[in-house]
Amino acid sequence: MELTIDKQQFLRGLARTHGVADRKSSMHILSNVLLTAEGPNRLRLSATDLYLGVTALVPADIKKGGTIAVAARTLFDIVKNLPDGEVSWKLSDSHAVELSCGKVRYRIPAMPGEDFPPLPNPGDADFAHLDVGVLAELISLTQYSMSHDDTRPHLAGTLFEGDGKVVRMVTTDGHRLSKAERKISGKGSMMNFSMLVPHKGISELKRLLDDVKGGKGKGDEPSTIGVATAGGNAFFLRDDLCLNVKLADENFPPYDKVIPSKQSRTVIAARGPLVEALRRISLVANDKSGGVQLTIEPGVLRLQSQNPEVGEGSEEVDVDYAGDELRIGFNARYLLDALSALTHDEIAIELSGERDPGVLKPVGDNSDFIGVIMPMRI
Repeated sequence: MELTIDKQQFLRGLARTHGVADRKSSMHILSNVLLTAEGPNRLRLSATDLYLGVTALVPADIKKGGTIAVAARTLFDIVKNLPDGEVSWKLSDSHAVELSCGKVRYRIPAMPGEDFPPLPNPGDADFAHLDVGVLAELISLTQYSMSHDDTRPHLAGTLFEGDGKVVRMVTTDGHRLSKAERKISGKGSMMNFSMLVPHKGISELKRLLDDVKGGKGKGDEPSTIGVATAGGNAFFLRDDLCLNVKLADENFPPYDKVIPSKQSRTVIAARGPLVEALRRISLVANDKSGGVQLTIEPGVLRLQSQNPEVGEGSEEVDVDYAGDELRIGFNARYLLDALSALTHDEIAIELSGERDPGVLKPVGDNSDFIGVIMPMRI
């Protein structure tokens, strides 16, 4: 294997792949990135931990084809610190790579590419082409309430659905739930799918979306990403980059049964002042429970919290409310996470009784977001 490649192009491919390599695995090969010559002018870089896989294609001048696996982190650090310019890459007979750039020379141990586990292939799967900004927004609106407890795989991920007209994400950790959906059009409008994507896959998808978000396709078309499922894996395809994620073989909870169909009280509040008040009052909340009591009265939302070891605090926020008085307790962090995920100026807090879940919704939003938070005793 012999090639030359621009340092910045090489670094771009390594930046997209090296983080997936599993340095803690008992399988040493998984800590490597696989480099494979693709024809005369492309280099394919692949990394996997057997649950996630990323493949990136970068332009290169291939003088001699082949494939080899090299320690991902070591190679990334080396290329990152090379001077700008052309990098020469040559495989010696003893499974070591000779790398040079300008006056810099390295010789790096390598492993046979044939030892690298094959990554899943989408085959002939049909891809829905969805707007990058829409998917990034759905993740931002729901990631906060996703469980990261791998012993509860039915909760440790995001339910990602499309029904031909709407694309939707739902998450819950058992204490709170968020659902966000957006209308879709174009090539993605005919695709119906439902998948439970583990939290590690969602984190990697977010990195992929952040990398291309705001970019444009041909002309003035918005940037899109292809989505497909095949063989128990999800595939997310964008130009020269493909992410595959092993889907959770679990049943997500029936979220529609958790979302209250009707609430008897609705409080309209400015999101910014409410967030600031919650942050201030949570400073004296109990360290374990993080509980804050909300008292709603006509025109006023009062926040109160106390901790015998720290002190107590209260603050009033002006709101639009004309119903009966109600006192209810919530975990302050749960409220802040939901409010911080939103960008709207006003939010609606829907409540019924002190033991009933609270519902957060943006005011004036032409899409659909619902945040549900279970109450707590204060």
